[in-house]
Amino acid sequence: MKETESIIEKNDPHIHPIRNHELWKGIEYLQWSASSTGEIANGIKNPHIDHPRTDVWDVSMNKVRNIMETLFDYDLLDENNLPKKSISNWLWEYKIEPDIRLETVKSFFRWVRDAKPPIELYRNYIEAMEFQERISVYCKKPMWKLTDLDVTESSLVHCSNFVNSELKKSFLSRISKLYFPCRKFTIVKKSKIKRSKLTEDDLHPFLLKFNNHLRSEGISEGHIRDINQNVMLFLNWLEENFADFNEFTASMIPVWLIERDHILGFENHLKRCHLKGNYSEITCSNKFYCVTAFFKFLYEHKIIPKNIGSIRGIKVKRYLYRDIPTETQISQFFNTIACYSEQPDYDTAFFGCLLHLGLRFCEVERLNWNDINFQAKIIKIRGKGKAEKPVPMNLPNKLLQYLESWFNNRDHDLSVFKGDLSRSVFYGKMLDRYRLYAMISGWDFPGGFHLFRHTFITKLSQKKNVHPDIIKRLARHNRLETTSKYLHRQEQELNNAMRKIDGIWS
Repeated sequence: MKETESIIEKNDPHIHPIRNHELWKGIEYLQWSASSTGEIANGIKNPHIDHPRTDVWDVSMNKVRNIMETLFDYDLLDENNLPKKSISNWLWEYKIEPDIRLETVKSFFRWVRDAKPPIELYRNYIEAMEFQERISVYCKKPMWKLTDLDVTESSLVHCSNFVNSELKKSFLSRISKLYFPCRKFTIVKKSKIKRSKLTEDDLHPFLLKFNNHLRSEGISEGHIRDINQNVMLFLNWLEENFADFNEFTASMIPVWLIERDHILGFENHLKRCHLKGNYSEITCSNKFYCVTAFFKFLYEHKIIPKNIGSIRGIKVKRYLYRDIPTETQISQFFNTIACYSEQPDYDTAFFGCLLHLGLRFCEVERLNWNDINFQAKIIKIRGKGKAEKPVPMNLPNKLLQYLESWFNNRDHDLSVFKGDLSRSVFYGKMLDRYRLYAMISGWDFPGGFHLFRHTFITKLSQKKNVHPDIIKRLARHNRLETTSKYLHRQEQELNNAMRKIDGIWS
C-alpha cells in the first residue's frame, strides 16, 4: 500500500467499490496525508496542549466529509404539503398592480399574464418600469403621479432612442399601438458599438508567439483576445507619442528598443485615463498587467535582454464586501422553488449544486450523469480552465437527495442540467429563474449565480478548525489571495474577533 492515501480511502466500505471504476479514470484525486504537502489542503491536527497551532498537513477523509455535511442547516417544508402557486399571479399581485401606474400598460399586462409564460410577464415588467422611468424624466413628473395622458407621441419618440434589444423594441412597439393605434412608429434597435476585432495581421509577431504560449497554458480565447487588445493599445500609444517609434507601425515596433521608462510612462497614461473617467481602476490595473506579462514572456524567452516587465502593477482594491443570505433566507429560496417551480426537482438540484458545492456556472453546465457516483456520494467537477483535470468532491446528503430526485425524473441521459441547449440559452434560462425565485423570496442581493459560490466559501471560513488551505482546495482555487476575495464576514463577527485579540494582550 502506498504511503499516501487518496481521497478514495482503501478501508472505507462505502468508497472502496469505485477505486478501480472506469468512471474515475484520469481523475485528479485530492491527497489528504502528511506526505503530500505539495498537493493537499492544509488542515489542523489535534492541537498540542500547551500551544494550539496548525502542526502538520493532516486531514482525514471523514473530516472533509463532515465539513461538507454540516456546512448548511436550512429547513425545507414538505413539498407534498405545499400548495402549488402561480408565479404570474404573484407578479401581478406584488409587482404589476402596485408598481405600474399607466392603465394602458396595465391592460397590456393582463393579456401577457393570460397568454404568456411567467418569464415573459417578468421581462415585460422590467421593461415597463424602465419605460415609466423614461416618461417620468421626459415630462418632469414623479413616477407615482404618471397617468396615460403623460404618454405622448413625442415622449414615445424619446423612449425609442433607448431601444437596444429585441425585447425593448417589441415592448415599445406594442405599447405605441395601444396608445396611438392610427399612428405608425418606426422603432429601430440601436446597434451596439462593437470593439474592432484584431486579426493576426494586426498583431505584433512576438504577440502571436505569446498567444501560442498562453494557449498551451490553457488560457481561454476570450482572455487572449483581451490581452491582444491591451498590448496593441500600448504599442499604438508608443507609436503615437514617441519620436523613436514614429517610423514603425504598431505591429512592427522592434521590442528591443522599448525601455522600462516607456512602460512606466504607459502606467501614468492609464492613471490619467482613470482620472478623466475613461477607465475604472481595475480596468487600468488589468491593462497594465497584460503589458508587463507580455514583456516578462519576452525576457524569459531571451527575446529582449532586460526584464523590463518586472514592474509592480497598478495597485487597486479588488475586494468588495457583499452580504450573503442567512440560513432563513436560503430556506425561503428553496421553499419558493418548491411552491412556484414547474420543475422543482430540476431547479432544486441545480441551485443546490451552486450552494452546497460552490460551483461556478461553467462547472454545473459541464456536469454529466456519469460524473456522479450516488453510492459513494462523490461527484466529479471539471474546473473553469480547459487544462484542469476533474476534481472529486463529497456530496452532502441534502444535495445527494436533490440529485437523486432529479435523476429519477431526468429528461436527458447524459447531461445533468444543460441537455441539448446552447450555453447562452441555458445561462439565460437559469438566470431568469434565479431572478424570479430571488424576487419572490425577498432577496435583494446584487449579482447572479456567483452569490452561491461566495456563500459557500464564506460558510467554510466560519467553520471552526478549518485551515485556509482547506477552504482554498474545496473552492478549487490556485491561490489563497483569490479565496480571500470570497470571504464576507459580518462587522459584528470582526469586532468580536478583535475583542478576543485585545483580551490576549490586556
